[in-house]
Amino acid sequence: MLTFSELPYDANLPAIVWALYLVSAVLYCSPMLIGFARNVEYKWPLYFGNLLLGWTGIGWAYALYYALFADLEHAPRRPLALAA
Repeated sequence: MLTFSELPYDANLPAIVWALYLVSAVLYCSPMLIGFARNVEYKWPLYFGNLLLGWTGIGWAYALYYALFADLEHAPRRPLALAA
């Protein structure tokens, strides 16, 4: 039977764990960041909905979908210029 003293220890393990924690936190907050960057219409309900229901996966996917495809809030729409 193995004990904790017999397990191999990697000195970089705490850095790897913190890096994975940081990446997962950025991914979890990505719908909120995208929503605020795009200035979507209901950004505060998006923020709280992602905080409360994002852990389910379905709530996170819906928040990401809304952040990417929602209408912008009173932003003037510029026509797409194909040539300069």
